[in-house]
Amino acid sequence: MRRALATQSGQLSILVLGLAMLLFAVAGVVVDGTRAFLFRRSLQNAADASALAGAGELDVDAYYETAGREVILEPLAARRAALDWLAHRSLPAEAAVAADPGGLRVRLQGRIDTSFLALIGMQSIEVAAEAAAEPVD
Repeated sequence: MRRALATQSGQLSILVLGLAMLLFAVAGVVVDGTRAFLFRRSLQNAADASALAGAGELDVDAYYETAGREVILEPLAARRAALDWLAHRSLPAEAAVAADPGGLRVRLQGRIDTSFLALIGMQSIEVAAEAAAEPVD
């Protein structure tokens, strides 16, 4: 009986160590994954609002010349309005805004640093959001 116990010594330590590593991995996915999800949601809200701000910049001359039948964007003014809206927010993200007479597209991309997942070598998570808006007749 003593010989059987002596050969199994230390197996519980390995089991506990493995279980602890598994719990850290699950905690990492939960904590860092939730932070990435919330950051993406913030980026999406900002991209949506920025695109809507830019979509309000209409080509007034074309609108009046066609008696309101043609509603198109003024691309430079739309891009500037979207970028101005983003500039007043403190988002740690890079913005790309493309505009043409038919609409506006805003893409925000950022990264968050991880806490638990950094233990396994994943230092940050890339997060991006995109929104588009166009003028409505």
